[in-house]
Amino acid sequence: MSSEYRCPLEDLLIIDFETTCEENVFDHPVEIIQIGVVVLNIKDKVIREDVVFNKLVKPVVNPILSQHCIELTGIQQNDVDKAETFSVVYQHFLAWLKEHKFDERKFAFVCDGRQDMWRLAQYQFLLIKENFPAIFRQWINMNKIFQDVAKEKYLSIAGRSNLEKMSNFFEIEFDGHAHNAIDDVKFLAKVTQKILETGRFVNVNETLNCISGWRNVPENVDPNWKSDMHKTHKVIARVLPLASVKRRRAYDPAEDYGICLFCKKSTIDTCVGGVHKQYPADLYSQIKEPFDFATVAGLKRD
Repeated sequence: MSSEYRCPLEDLLIIDFETTCEENVFDHPVEIIQIGVVVLNIKDKVIREDVVFNKLVKPVVNPILSQHCIELTGIQQNDVDKAETFSVVYQHFLAWLKEHKFDERKFAFVCDGRQDMWRLAQYQFLLIKENFPAIFRQWINMNKIFQDVAKEKYLSIAGRSNLEKMSNFFEIEFDGHAHNAIDDVKFLAKVTQKILETGRFVNVNETLNCISGWRNVPENVDPNWKSDMHKTHKVIARVLPLASVKRRRAYDPAEDYGICLFCKKSTIDTCVGGVHKQYPADLYSQIKEPFDFATVAGLKRD
């Protein structure tokens, strides 16, 4: 066990978003309905039970939760009916960060993959027509680090989700309701702590950029893309303005926070993710049927 955690940050904020969903409907205009955050302090090496953010969010585009969504998340319709909309809850979240004196250049978010920031958060801010915040433009994809720790064992680990695989590999029992944001982050915090205790270096390893080289290669859209989650995500990866990119150099919290790796501009002022700099006209030309995900957020041009 390492005497100190190898991490250049003061705190890791383990975060998860839950969203509206329909069973086997992947072209869905997802809306965040829960934000869960717990804090792992690097210096003291503790998960802070006294500092937790857990808020439900009232959806607007699809205000009625599907039965599938209710069963998956455990979130009830009457609870989101009583909640505030995302714009209001996000302001509560910013106030919470300020209340607990979290310096945005000294913490990073930890997610169990790239979906939370690349797809869910980015899309939510498009829905409310606000610039994408700098605090969400870089994060720690813990599943990537986990895969490296597990090495050749990863593919044989039992489990359908990232969290199930982590649970079985580290022998950490999941406590709570899977796909409920606060239960997910409490578990992921334990996994993050376990990885840090091995002496593993943990730092920001993914970012959102305004341009990515792979999106310059035309995509041939499968006619049945809507029936397959992975094929749908390949399409969505083209239509969202910002692309998720693996960092190839070490993240310096003082120098790299809020900087787009492609255009080298500050995401706070100029590179805010509102303009699609690699508009996928060739992709849209192949899609003849209604495309709800793109249309609802105003991503598809007439």
